[in-house]
Amino acid sequence: MLAEAFERLLMGEAGPVAARAAERGEVPAGLSDALVASGFLDLLVRQDAGGAGLGLAELFPLAVAAGRHLLSIPFAQTVVARALVPGALPPDGFAVIAAASPVIPMARLASHGVVAGEGAILLAPLRAAGDDPWRTGAATLVEWAAPIAHAPAVDLAAVAAALTAAEIAGLLQGAAALAHAHVTTREQFGRPLAAFQAIQQQMARLAEEVIAAHAAASLAFRGTSFTAMGAAIAKARASEAAAEAQAILHQVHGAIGMTADYDLGLFTRRLQEARLAFGGEGHWAALIAQERLSDRDGHAVAFLRRQLEMT
Repeated sequence: MLAEAFERLLMGEAGPVAARAAERGEVPAGLSDALVASGFLDLLVRQDAGGAGLGLAELFPLAVAAGRHLLSIPFAQTVVARALVPGALPPDGFAVIAAASPVIPMARLASHGVVAGEGAILLAPLRAAGDDPWRTGAATLVEWAAPIAHAPAVDLAAVAAALTAAEIAGLLQGAAALAHAHVTTREQFGRPLAAFQAIQQQMARLAEEVIAAHAAASLAFRGTSFTAMGAAIAKARASEAAAEAQAILHQVHGAIGMTADYDLGLFTRRLQEARLAFGGEGHWAALIAQERLSDRDGHAVAFLRRQLEMT
């Protein structure tokens, strides 16, 4: 029921039109107001602090839906920020998790950020600077004002990676739906594109990547907190899926997929950005490999089983 209500909100307020507006720096007021009024931003906040007191498992489908609907406001990051520093973020404020990264997605659309401090995490107003490589509202540089709150340290890299993996899963779902509509309605030689075996094979490969990204991302949302290994597994596989899927998506769309007016670019530019943000597949695969090399107890399958049981 929670996910369905969030879907209805996004269907009414988010989508390609709102995403294009956000890229011009014009986030529709109705979108941010609807998110604030909905109560979803306090999903993870403790009940005694005025929130819903729910867990990561309840956040996951919402974080995926945000990607699928091209939500151009840092929703999931704000939900986590409100839980990490209860009551500190202004009611109408939106925050990003500013772990180390060459690019901070949606930084230009946030008022605050959570950053690592000396043995703590800090919530502070931010100003996005630097470049916005994919024209999505991201920033390669963030400037900070004086912190307004702090909380015990957490692994912000794991938090950011897990949330980005969920976003990738949603973006892939949205892009795959667009591709499915294209190949079933577009005709070539009097037949729908979907009738050609080569297209069927490509769409099957795309479905595999969509499912794999979703399954991997969900692992990071098990338990009560994000873990380094859970985030590593999620982000490594989701980033790999993003790379594979982008090629397939543009192949099945052909030239129309490269046009500025067509919606595919809204998905694939965000996929490329999310793939690289907070560490790509190579970065997180190396972390998994290091953990495996330090764990000589049994074969690789047993190692993976142990890691998945701990996430």
